[in-house]
Amino acid sequence: MIPRPIQRLLLATLYDAFAEWATTFAFACRKGCATCCTRSVTMTSLEGDEILAFLAEADRLSELAAPAFQPTATRMKQCTTNAFVAAHLRGEAVEEAESWDLRPCPFLKDESCSIYPARPFGCRLFASLDPCAASGAADMPPGYLAGATALLQYIEHLDTGGRWGTMVELLAGLNTGHDGYGEPTAPIPGFLIAPNELALVEPLLHGLLAREIKGQTFAQWLQASRS
Repeated sequence: MIPRPIQRLLLATLYDAFAEWATTFAFACRKGCATCCTRSVTMTSLEGDEILAFLAEADRLSELAAPAFQPTATRMKQCTTNAFVAAHLRGEAVEEAESWDLRPCPFLKDESCSIYPARPFGCRLFASLDPCAASGAADMPPGYLAGATALLQYIEHLDTGGRWGTMVELLAGLNTGHDGYGEPTAPIPGFLIAPNELALVEPLLHGLLAREIKGQTFAQWLQASRS
């Protein structure tokens, strides 16, 4: 298992690679766009640790005592990203969540993210070519979602022994020490990238996998994470 400090470096490297790739698209997203900032955003416990560290440094951990972050008696069971991909690769039907919690994210303040530097990848990937406030739907370019999904799979794969779930749910569990929230992370089973999207996604994946962190490439760390 990769030490947590190295996992956090790998996560930061992934964020940087994605941010560079995303600049090649002409997205309409601007500060103040908050249609996608809901409580349905998912993440791993690795990303949760980043948020906790950010809140601790800003002396804001007390915010997690708010009702929005209190563990609930019942929760919506979901399929992790890698478990979802594995099921599709096996040709199995995947049961989608019956409903999403579209209430505003508790970290949304005045239509802006108050944990922006530490926001999880599930927030970073939201983007649209056209303003989506009116329709409530994002217009993503070809290949974009496939590339973002592959990186979601990398993050889950790296978080060996961790948990996956909604941001609010995992923070509630991490803050209280409750280990019954979220689902166990799973390794990468393969990818769901259509042949016509490969040329668009490959620059992102190849560039990330070749990046060096502490003397090893991202690809080598990825392989070591589950060995």
